[in-house]
Formats: sequence, structure tokens, C-alpha cells
Amino acid sequence: MKNKPLKRLRWQGRETVPVVSQLLETTDQIELELAPGYNHALFRKLHPEAPRATLEQVDRTGDAELLNTVSEITGLEDLVLLVEVLQDEEASVHIVSPPAIVIQVQDYPPAAA
Repeated sequence: MKNKPLKRLRWQGRETVPVVSQLLETTDQIELELAPGYNHALFRKLHPEAPRATLEQVDRTGDAELLNTVSEITGLEDLVLLVEVLQDEEASVHIVSPPAIVIQVQDYPPAAA
């Protein structure tokens, strides 16, 4: 079990991908801080049916495939590069406001022989 403290990174696009991959070797939780301007785009992408006058609070959890959805937002396209890495780690993805993506890897105890 890795059990290292949460690591926080600012999302810098493609350059952030190898850093996330490296950190996953030593920690089981990473927070990618997104620029504040992405909150509206994330909310609209994840809640397209929401009325316009709604408080735009994002709180969505899923697996790595959730990054495919948000990678359709201009400026977040490179998130798609993390999908395979996170699938290999069986990671969950939590997208929240203020805009951040929390990656959680669940370490499982070894299978009994």
C-alpha cells in the first residue's frame, strides 16, 4: 500500500501527464488543480440539462472514462492521455468545484493464496 499524502499539481496540459504517471508509483491520491475559468465549462459538460440560472457546483465521480468526457473541453484535450494510465491503475476520478480533478488509486490487499 502506498499511503502517501495527497499530491497537488496544477494542470499544465501535456507536460503534466508524465508527472502524474510518476506520482502514481508512490502515492494513491493526486489532485489536479484546474484554472478557475474551467468551472463553467465542466458544469455545462457534465450537466447539460441544468437550467441556466443554476449554481454551477461540480461534484462527479467515475472511472478513468470520465476524463474522455471532459477532454472534449477546449484546453483540457490532453486529459485523454491519462485515461489508459488510470485504467491500468484502476483509479477513480472525482471532479469538483473549484475546478479540480482528484485521482484516487485503491490499493487492494494481496489475494489469499
